Amino acid sequence: MKYYFISLGCAKNLVDSEKISKILSKYGYIITDRIEESNLILINTCGFIKNAKQESIDTILSVIQEKPKDSRVIVFGCLVQRYQKELRDLIPEVELFLPVLPYKKLAEKIRKSFSPIKVQCTDASIKRICFTPPSYTYIKVADGCNNRCSYCTIPLIRGPLKSIPVDEILKDIKKALDNNVYEINLIAQDLTSYGKDLYRKPSLDMLLESILKIKKDFWLRLLYLYPSGITPRIINLIKSDQRILNYLDIPVQHVNNRILRLMNRRYSKKLLLEKIHMLREKIPDIVIRSTFIVGFPSEREEEFEELADFVKQVKFDHLGVFEYSEEEGTSAFSIKERIQCSIKRRRKRTLMQIQQEIAKDKNKALIGREFPCLIEMPVDEYGAVWSGRIYSQAPEVDGSVFVTGYQKNKGNLVNVLIKNFKYYDLLAECKDAL
Repeated sequence: MKYYFISLGCAKNLVDSEKISKILSKYGYIITDRIEESNLILINTCGFIKNAKQESIDTILSVIQEKPKDSRVIVFGCLVQRYQKELRDLIPEVELFLPVLPYKKLAEKIRKSFSPIKVQCTDASIKRICFTPPSYTYIKVADGCNNRCSYCTIPLIRGPLKSIPVDEILKDIKKALDNNVYEINLIAQDLTSYGKDLYRKPSLDMLLESILKIKKDFWLRLLYLYPSGITPRIINLIKSDQRILNYLDIPVQHVNNRILRLMNRRYSKKLLLEKIHMLREKIPDIVIRSTFIVGFPSEREEEFEELADFVKQVKFDHLGVFEYSEEEGTSAFSIKERIQCSIKRRRKRTLMQIQQEIAKDKNKALIGREFPCLIEMPVDEYGAVWSGRIYSQAPEVDGSVFVTGYQKNKGNLVNVLIKNFKYYDLLAECKDAL
């Protein structure tokens, strides 16, 4: 039985999709990249904010329109966890809706509903199933969250923090490295909370120490760190081993202290400035990505201006800006003083215009410098231009490097000379293999 898989939403969802696919393959299902030859169509949905919910629903409806007549549609993930009954009533054409479940339980429910040909496969006989290019992978180290930010639905959908034991994480990393993956991206809702449930204390430093004992070359990227959880110990570990990339994704969300309290973010503007200063002092070439929410209920114009001034002052390397999304079930949903959509759009546009100028200056400063670059795929059919990324570019969100003069026999990791830039992307010339 063949299945076609659509994974929506964040990288954490992508990890879930890969894990489920591997279990289904062990059961004898065969994954296909052609929807027209599929017997089953699996859709892993996102239900985090309004736009993500709409994308999930639009995707389901589109699949129902274009699928083969006899194909069955199975929908699961965050959207179903929040709205299972409503979805059943709204889209009866879907054969099976499943809430958030452990990978094995979810795969077992699919098998019980739609049995494959009776073939059992071993782990060794299954090639790596991945929904990313072969050069990098995401490794999820925890699910759920205990932070209880007032705007966030993750605890409602995914529940409390559930850290994955170190030995399981190491097993996944070693398997990825054995499959020639070079870049490991560690992800969780908040990496700095890792281990609080399992080991009774924040244990990201212990996890990093364990990973660094692996005797191989690789890139290790840390994504989603709660600002107040970044300790001197973590900073020193990053500084001590070049395999941990000098790159941190630190979602700040806001800087005005009143708004931070309403968001239930447990830090102040003063602490943010101290953490950023410490990072840049200890690791001069550190790259910091952040995200902000504009239009949070009751956000005054002067509070937004404070946020805009902070962005100008700090000069993040990369920045994402989101308009506040009203989500039922969150404590922020009860705050009555809502901000008009037009004002939210204007505030988002203002921050992004500030960041565009900052990004232009930062990219201009890279011209003439050489960096190791992880090559990913050809841009044209002749292989004259290839896309890749340097340490300052996380997958999918920070732009790419477009490289000329690259030959496949040089391997995936090469030195490149930055020649120019276009918007958020860099233009480079291949120099030497590493």
